[in-house]
Amino acid sequence: MARAVAAYWEPMENNQVKCILCPRECVILEGLSGFCLVRKNEGGRLISTVYAEITSGGYDPIEKKPLYHFYPGSVIFSIGTNGCNLDCRSCQNWQISRRETEREFFPPRMAVEYAGKYNSIGIAYTYNDPIVWFEYVKDTAYLIKETGLINVMVTNGNINLQPLKELLPLIDAFNVDLKGMTKKYYAEFSLLSNPNVWQVCEEIKKAGKHLELTKLVVPKFDEFTPEYFEKFAKWIAENLGKDTPLHLSRFFPAYKLINFMPTPVEVLNMAYDVCREYLDYVYVGNVPDRTRESTYCPECGALLVERVGYDVVVHFKNKKCPKCGRDVDFVV
Repeated sequence: MARAVAAYWEPMENNQVKCILCPRECVILEGLSGFCLVRKNEGGRLISTVYAEITSGGYDPIEKKPLYHFYPGSVIFSIGTNGCNLDCRSCQNWQISRRETEREFFPPRMAVEYAGKYNSIGIAYTYNDPIVWFEYVKDTAYLIKETGLINVMVTNGNINLQPLKELLPLIDAFNVDLKGMTKKYYAEFSLLSNPNVWQVCEEIKKAGKHLELTKLVVPKFDEFTPEYFEKFAKWIAENLGKDTPLHLSRFFPAYKLINFMPTPVEVLNMAYDVCREYLDYVYVGNVPDRTRESTYCPECGALLVERVGYDVVVHFKNKKCPKCGRDVDFVV
């Protein structure tokens, strides 16, 4: 197994260690792992048990991350491993995020080799949460940057600020899964009592990195009222900017919520309409809808990018709206 001494931990009495990578800050007894499953106390040292090991890899449309305003229509090589620092009740990837599974050896230089094939623009750390894979992500992202390729993180965004600051120079774009707007929501839905995702999103924006947000709309956990979604949209507009794309995603039964009903489409449509009053770019995911998957100019309403699933047609050139000439809010 490809192991490495973990970053961000402190020794404690009786061979215990305290992990300080994320807000959970697990105190771990010798021989045991933290909440994430993949950071283990071995002889009084914290070890990453998944360094250079992957469970999944493949070439994805960048829109699948989802990133709609970052090199639209491109392909990116995606990898993930085991482990996560949350335990969300509706996790789609719980088989790898909350379980130990078979992994393959995949050192950083091999990741770089694959990231440059098949017109891929770089590498996306995804599938499980790359926060718990910090050491590997950092080492690989450094090599990716040296080659001139792109690094993307798809994450829940709960990471302590010092490790975040190490990653920010290396990561070009983030999609952050914003579960809710309160600590209570995170405690009940994700089993994390002290999230810091909101501050992390602000730091990403301050660093000038591309940021998009995903909000899974879940029955019984989210309120299906205009006022509820207005809070999301207002916070994003006031703290991250109204040009920050928001993806509202339809829930389907999974993991601990297998007996729940899917989110009604009319709720997604209502949330879309409310959020569009405050944000320039809102999308509906897990619902086939050409209109609400596509991007329009906030100034004149012209179609900028047409999307039908992962079929993408870009209608602008030279980063200008074809109708009014406004600068488009895309990284290309």
